[in-house]
Amino acid sequence: MTGESIFIVEDEGFIALQLKELLEKNGYLVPGTTAYGEDAVTMVQENTPDLVCMDIELMGKIDGIETSRRIREHADIPIIYLTAYSDDKRLTRAKETAPYSYIVKPFNERELLASLDMALYRHKIDRQLRESMERYQAIVDNAAEGILLVSCSTKTILEANPASTDLLGYTAVELPGMSIANLITSPEGEAGAWLEHICTPGGWSGEVQFRCRDGSRRDVELTSSIIHRKGTSAISCMVAHDVTDRKHAEVALQLAHRKLNLLSSITRHDILNQLTVLDGYLELSGPALSNTRVGDYVQKEKKAANAIRRMISFTKDYEEIGQQQPGWHRIGTIITQLAKTTNLPGITLDSRLGDLEMFADPLLERVFNNLLDNAIRHGENVKTITVSAEPADAALVIWWEDDGIGVPDEEKERIFKRGVGKHTGLGLFLAREILGLTGITIRETGFSGNGARFEIMVPVGSFRYPELPGT
Repeated sequence: MTGESIFIVEDEGFIALQLKELLEKNGYLVPGTTAYGEDAVTMVQENTPDLVCMDIELMGKIDGIETSRRIREHADIPIIYLTAYSDDKRLTRAKETAPYSYIVKPFNERELLASLDMALYRHKIDRQLRESMERYQAIVDNAAEGILLVSCSTKTILEANPASTDLLGYTAVELPGMSIANLITSPEGEAGAWLEHICTPGGWSGEVQFRCRDGSRRDVELTSSIIHRKGTSAISCMVAHDVTDRKHAEVALQLAHRKLNLLSSITRHDILNQLTVLDGYLELSGPALSNTRVGDYVQKEKKAANAIRRMISFTKDYEEIGQQQPGWHRIGTIITQLAKTTNLPGITLDSRLGDLEMFADPLLERVFNNLLDNAIRHGENVKTITVSAEPADAALVIWWEDDGIGVPDEEKERIFKRGVGKHTGLGLFLAREILGLTGITIRETGFSGNGARFEIMVPVGSFRYPELPGT
């Protein structure tokens, strides 16, 4: 039992009855029959069947071809012509209604049933394909990125989505047929490699500039992928992400950073000069006022001046954070270099990180330098420092552990605050700030009396183990 419904439009009663019995015998449903085209249009609209079996010569004012045309205007229903006429004029008119089959009477039952089965199957596939195309068309039409289809043989634009026309300033009618080479150029000083590679099997991605209709240029990140036909590159699908405003903002931000850094550098220099003068006068005043109450005040003033100097020096360190783009850094190499350049009084630094790389600020080396300095200064009896890593769900945790006295529970969070500590109180504060730029966190999770243990949590996407050449 198939269960599909087939509506019969036939002007000969005997054939209509014969056809109905044949269909029902083979599991089809027949919701109705009629000999009039006008009635068929109405009945099909009221009770939509899965297929219409249509005769061409009908009773009434319209024939089967006109009936089919009117049905197709209101509903997506496959139609099969079952007729005694096959002249060229009728065939030409029938083709305009896109029938799924054209069977000439007298028909063979097996041939008819096979045609019905194939028509229903083809219509199902066509509908799925059409729905898929509509979904993808909606995605393309509403995409924020410009999408261009370019012929690989002629390098001309075949289609462009609305985002492309908005970006370039041309209409949807003007863009098709235009040469892509006349619309896109490489940034100044770079060769136009994109034109050679956009139609290669692997596609291409890179930064180019669009020449807009008004003469302006827009910076875009361009990615091409290839649509193949008969095994060859036929169409390049190019997706353009406009980064002009972002680049302008980056330039403006860099300029603002330079100005702020210049201002802070000059201000810091002037303050340090005045502190030097103050230190000089305090040094001169000290011997003359020693063993007096005022002398005690002078000593306190010296300590305050030294604290101010450390704070001013800290602003220079903090100023450097985030000035450069983050990148990939091999952690084992950083730690090995630290062990070579740092005076380690009887301490063994054991790195077990292998080829691990982290995506972090270029000041990442200072993070591990501060952790090492913290162990040397505050661990008291540290003999071994071990650095290891292990997965933590989708993330990665890096352990920095020593065998010193550890950190009291009440101090575990305070040690990361600015100004907290036995000396400057800035090292671990800087470490957390540097790591936080790329979403990496750090905390202390050791047990007091059993050594310090710092947990560095690296999110997915910010760590990797690159393959070595030849592996």
